[in-house]
Amino acid sequence: MDGQEHMCRVYAEARGYEIIGKFGDEGVSGGVVDRPGMRKMLNFLDERSAKQQETVVVIDDIKRWARDIEGHFALKTSISSRNATLESPTMKFEDTPEGKFVETVLAGAAELERNQNQKQVCRRMKARLQAGYWCFDNPPGYTYTKDSVHGKLLTPDEPKASVIKEALEGFASGKYHTREDVRQFLISKQFTHRGKKGAVYTEQVTRILTRVLYTGYVEYSKWGVDLHKGHHTPLISMETFNRIQERLQEKQRSPQRKDISDDFPLRGFVLCSECRQPMTAGWTQGRNQKYPYYRCKTKGCTKHNKNIPGKKIEDDFEELLKAVKPRENILKVIRVELLALWQGKITDVEAIRKRRNDRLKQVQDDIDTYCERIKETRSPTVIKTYESKIEELEMEQVRLGERIEKSHTRQYEFEPALDRVLEFIKDPFLMWKTGGLAQKRLVIRMIFDELLVYDHETGFYTTTFTLPVELSCIPELDKLELVEMPGIEPGCYVLK
Repeated sequence: MDGQEHMCRVYAEARGYEIIGKFGDEGVSGGVVDRPGMRKMLNFLDERSAKQQETVVVIDDIKRWARDIEGHFALKTSISSRNATLESPTMKFEDTPEGKFVETVLAGAAELERNQNQKQVCRRMKARLQAGYWCFDNPPGYTYTKDSVHGKLLTPDEPKASVIKEALEGFASGKYHTREDVRQFLISKQFTHRGKKGAVYTEQVTRILTRVLYTGYVEYSKWGVDLHKGHHTPLISMETFNRIQERLQEKQRSPQRKDISDDFPLRGFVLCSECRQPMTAGWTQGRNQKYPYYRCKTKGCTKHNKNIPGKKIEDDFEELLKAVKPRENILKVIRVELLALWQGKITDVEAIRKRRNDRLKQVQDDIDTYCERIKETRSPTVIKTYESKIEELEMEQVRLGERIEKSHTRQYEFEPALDRVLEFIKDPFLMWKTGGLAQKRLVIRMIFDELLVYDHETGFYTTTFTLPVELSCIPELDKLELVEMPGIEPGCYVLK
């Protein structure tokens, strides 16, 4: 956090901005959109906007800005709607087709990296669960301790563990007839678990009564981890736990319905041809089965509640994707041009860093010069003037901070992200058919520059593609190619 703040301050001071506020979310994932620091910043911008005051929001890196592409642009819109602009020392935001595409690539790279990291973490946690170790939040009555053999291990947290044990055994034996009786018992013991002392809720009691973890066993069905013996100390026996479940008379829960968004990948991306509002999606009950559909929900629209079969609109969309045939040679040209554009942005950042470091050196040189002059003069008036100058320079030195060395960590991040995007563009239909919901929505973002308009009778209206797709599909550019010229620095190409 300190490093991020330092980079933002250096950037702001180099631009001559007055720093009027600082907002951060230390320990909170950048994948969380609704986080405390973000809410405070938006409230702060609301106050300034109400007073017609312009503001610049400086962020260190868009990877810490939002969880995905949609979140990135939603937050950016929230900023701009409050009479503010977004800037970063590592990214120059431009309202041009090229700038928007570069921004989308970087936001997509951040989303991809976050998803890959999450997948890797989940895989390791699953292996830990299968080995008999609980690796999520510690339940009431337990705490985590470090063990020389087992590592991070759940251990009974006294006196809470004894209170939980008495509550569970009391409910199993009939001493406490209802969950409310258990709740009152816990309140009488001034029980608390990350909350107000003595405040116990019915939902919390239900979770305690249904946690198999208290038997010394581990289970996590969401990841396919079946019930097996764990390494932590049990508070009750499995027999006691089974008696509790019988007393609760809890019916077998039906499996959770699949998220409707998985069944409707175009939801939110398709507009009604009449009112130009996003269509909703859902299921309609037929004689023997349910059928997916899309429809307009805007009141007053002539197409209001007129169903479009999901298969029809999605088949039409796939035909639209099949027609996108980017030329590979043009994509190579686009790749070189975008890398050059990105290098230009890096150069802008480097220029700011260099100017700041040059100023730091000049300030130190001026301080040394005034110190030497003090040694050579005997006039109290002149000495006092020199000391005043030195004090001013030292204050500027403090504002500028330490010298920043050239960073090599971000210069190569754009290229693999761009290559990943070009893979999407090269064969969008293949990416659509072989990916899950997240990949399908990313295909839409990378291929189409605007939301799609669909008519019940004529199908999709003429679409607007993103700049690289638009250029790579121009037949007149079929003969365009990159040629490396002899006698020119290696890696430099010309168009032929």
